Amino acid sequence: MGQEAGRTWTTEEVRVCSRFLEWLNPEPLNPDPDAADVVISPSDPRKSGILVHSTHLLEPCSSLEDAPITDVLRQVLKTKNYCTLSPSDRYSWPAVARGHNTVIISHNAEQPLSYLAPLLSHIQLNSIFTSLTYSLGPIAVLLCPGWERAQVVYDLLEESKVSKTLRPVISVLGTGKNEAKAVKIPKNCLLLVTTPFTLVRLLSCHCFLFLRMCHLILDEAEEIFALGSDQMETVLKHFQKVTCSDENVFCPKQLVVVARRWTSHLESLIGNHMPSPYTIISVPEEAALYGNVQQVILMTVESSKMAALLGVLDFNPVVGQKSLIVTNSAQEVEEVFKAVSNKSAFCLKTHEGLTHQFDFVMEQWRKDIGSGTQVILVTTNDCLKCLSIRDATCLIHYGFPTSPKVFGSRLFCMAENFRNLCEGVCSQDQTGHNSQVCRSVLLLSEKNASHVVGVLRYLKRTNALLPPELLAFAQGVQVAREDQKMDRPLCSYLKSFGFCRDSSVCPDRHQFHSQLDQSVLPSSGVIEVVPLFIKSASVFSGRMVRKDDKCFNLMASGMASYYADKKPGATELLEGCLYAVQEDDVFHRVKILSIPKCGDCLFFAVLVDFIDVGKEEEVKSHQILQLPEQFQSLPGQAIEMVICRVKPADAEKDWHPKVTRAISQKIRGLQHQSRVVLSLGNTVFLDCMVRLTKVPGMKTLINEYNVQSEILNTGMAVSNPDHLNLLRALCEGDLVNKDTENTSRLEEDSVSVQVKIKTDRAADDTPVSTPDPLLSLKAPTNHFTVQTPSLSVCESASRQKDISTSELVQSTFTDGGQSSGAGAWQPRLVSVPQGHYISLPFSSSARDGEECCTSDTAVSLHLLENGLPEDPHHNNTKHVFDHNKDDNSNSTISFHPQVVWHQTLDSVILTVKLMNPECQLWDFYPDRVVYSGRVNGQIYRADLQLHQKIAADLCHLEMKSHEPVLKLVKQQQGYWEQLVTTKNIFVRYNMEYIDEDEDKVLNDTVFLEETGENNWYVNSGSGSESD
Repeated sequence: MGQEAGRTWTTEEVRVCSRFLEWLNPEPLNPDPDAADVVISPSDPRKSGILVHSTHLLEPCSSLEDAPITDVLRQVLKTKNYCTLSPSDRYSWPAVARGHNTVIISHNAEQPLSYLAPLLSHIQLNSIFTSLTYSLGPIAVLLCPGWERAQVVYDLLEESKVSKTLRPVISVLGTGKNEAKAVKIPKNCLLLVTTPFTLVRLLSCHCFLFLRMCHLILDEAEEIFALGSDQMETVLKHFQKVTCSDENVFCPKQLVVVARRWTSHLESLIGNHMPSPYTIISVPEEAALYGNVQQVILMTVESSKMAALLGVLDFNPVVGQKSLIVTNSAQEVEEVFKAVSNKSAFCLKTHEGLTHQFDFVMEQWRKDIGSGTQVILVTTNDCLKCLSIRDATCLIHYGFPTSPKVFGSRLFCMAENFRNLCEGVCSQDQTGHNSQVCRSVLLLSEKNASHVVGVLRYLKRTNALLPPELLAFAQGVQVAREDQKMDRPLCSYLKSFGFCRDSSVCPDRHQFHSQLDQSVLPSSGVIEVVPLFIKSASVFSGRMVRKDDKCFNLMASGMASYYADKKPGATELLEGCLYAVQEDDVFHRVKILSIPKCGDCLFFAVLVDFIDVGKEEEVKSHQILQLPEQFQSLPGQAIEMVICRVKPADAEKDWHPKVTRAISQKIRGLQHQSRVVLSLGNTVFLDCMVRLTKVPGMKTLINEYNVQSEILNTGMAVSNPDHLNLLRALCEGDLVNKDTENTSRLEEDSVSVQVKIKTDRAADDTPVSTPDPLLSLKAPTNHFTVQTPSLSVCESASRQKDISTSELVQSTFTDGGQSSGAGAWQPRLVSVPQGHYISLPFSSSARDGEECCTSDTAVSLHLLENGLPEDPHHNNTKHVFDHNKDDNSNSTISFHPQVVWHQTLDSVILTVKLMNPECQLWDFYPDRVVYSGRVNGQIYRADLQLHQKIAADLCHLEMKSHEPVLKLVKQQQGYWEQLVTTKNIFVRYNMEYIDEDEDKVLNDTVFLEETGENNWYVNSGSGSESD
């Protein structure tokens, strides 16, 4: 008894001495906002700025030594320097280690170790011995929002020395049909790390492997529900079904949710799937969202701010209220107190000059109040931190909070009245009084302009009604911030996918800059490229191959010859100068970007830029060679290439390494033919990139593969139809920066931006330029590139050229394959100045605003004036009009129909694959045939330049099987090697047609052969030259 009294006296003496020292050296009134997280109050977590809601409280752990984890895991944490527990760790670890359903909202949630240690301890010490033994499969499933996070968690599991007992496995599957079926999960696997999308695919094929799943962990839960809410609904239904079965009645059931932000999905999760949850929220502003604090925003001018404040206060409430009015200065406290005192019978005030009254004010504030009573306290933001008020019912922000963190610390003054989503109410919550709806009133004036955006981002996550003026002002502030980034490079994520993952934190530019984005690269047409460095699955850097340009090849061979005899090392390294570096047997030109301060070090690394490859890399200083001047005159050849209209599947933020590795192995160092649709700065955007291979012994080129198709075939990618539209809108200045909350995630429901070309644009604004002849692909000398306003980026007056009536402009893929059906390219006629029409490739789904690329098709760009160019040989024109429809000649948009042809000795028969066309029009020329018609309100038009002459007067059209058939009579009998002069992807030979005369000859056992002009046997039905 004496010893106990002595210990009590010693404890009291220490407390008194501590209070005395605190009085001699008081803490400043403006402590660090994070300092509160260091102090832990076991009796009331709210004093530490932590909200804990549960049906029963657990004693928090004070340090790593008394944490409820195994000794092995404790040693692992020490090895990783995880020695100090965060406030959320101290309250959440006991709950997780005891198997409770737990919700953790904390900034520390980004570290998986903050929940893995107690979870693994519970599984090892309890779940392994109580789970079903007659069933196979994992007992715990850990879900991550993406493959990258899953890999981080899996690596930590491998390092935590639990592999021997839990046998963790990571599984990330694509969208392939049979990929999930082929997966084999080891029988001894007890812990599976995966994503919601992958788990749903596994459940569809291997649901019997998840019959003893009793632990479900959601890592970064706010991202999981934002990206895959439908998948999570399926997963939760399965988890509930398994845990509620009779076989698992004695097995532990635990759902652990870890997040950095509170979302509405978590509310339904707690209500439907988490009985008796243990909720720990260490972020005050997130606790206010959880507590359902009602937010009210009032906009007023600074001169009327006091009147707005008095209009908000309810001086005769039905239920007793405690209202806090927070200001930013002592002077404002006095002004507000004077105005409110004239209206209220009971008003208190505190500020830095009245610290001696703190005890009296808090004594008055803590007194019980009855109905109809209104207690008002006016204080400053700095004093509020020292008062530790947690029972306010109304908070009025007379002084605007400077950040969301300050805003959250103010809101936490109402913590005792926050909504409690637990089944029961713990002793720490709302004892002795009824729960009230908390209200926060924010007064906005013109003085708060610099802080609006940060707080507004938080308010958008609530159900508050935001004034339109406030939204417009915030949008203007966001645009102004973007304008300050004009010296930054264009966001790489924006270029790759059409949108930025989070423009509010991205340091790069998200607006088009006419000077920085001006490009000398082609913005349309077909080019040859060689990808040399694979940055990601859809972004490469490499070299553009220019025909008849031998400068680079001569330089490369010259460097190889020069360094074959000697390899002189660099005598002096200077930033910005050119040198050479050898990789394998190839010598590259490099430019030094930065040189570290190495002092007298003999060996050090230098960051260089491979100017002909497009990569930045550190190389050893002794590997840098001196570059002769004759090799420095040629500019850097590296360009950036972006494959359009593909993006990672399952709303992933980045490409899976498996996809990037597969594409790199397939295309690196090989020459490809690509169709350019846009160029920005040193970047070209490719809508189709194919590898062409020549058939041995023939002139035919075939498409070996299409890079877009190869990316999609990995199963880790999906189509991104809005990519080009978003980029074009960006270039035209129509893309307004969207709210960062909508652009921070890779959601499938991204808004499609329709791109329109204005027909009333002045003629001088339409750049029509002559292309580099080195970029033409087997085109006649009178061919040149057309740049439309929606595609052109680099406008140069010197390159503009008028288009004459008789000129035909086209850029063609060389392709030996056939294309037909809905996936084939179809052109779109877009009205441009001076009565010209530019036929752009569009798919059959273009009506829905989508474009698609077909790997086995060729692409043609045709420029016509006034619809049909005049032809002196035009001597046969036929028209069929439908008086119920408008004349199709007035239409500015049309599609090219599919045309199937076959021939006899004296004629060529064309079948236009249109069912019951209306408003038909056909024109026959000696070397040309034109047909147009309307189907389902859509105009289709074909203009074919024939390979040989026809007798136009003898040609005619007839309907067969509801399809138009054009019979062309040849001027000279014989078989044509091909129908049209140039490759046309919409024309193919009818392989099903059998010539009756040919059958008769074959039945008479006579073999008829014909040699071409090169004495080669030519099959008239060959698909290689038929069209």
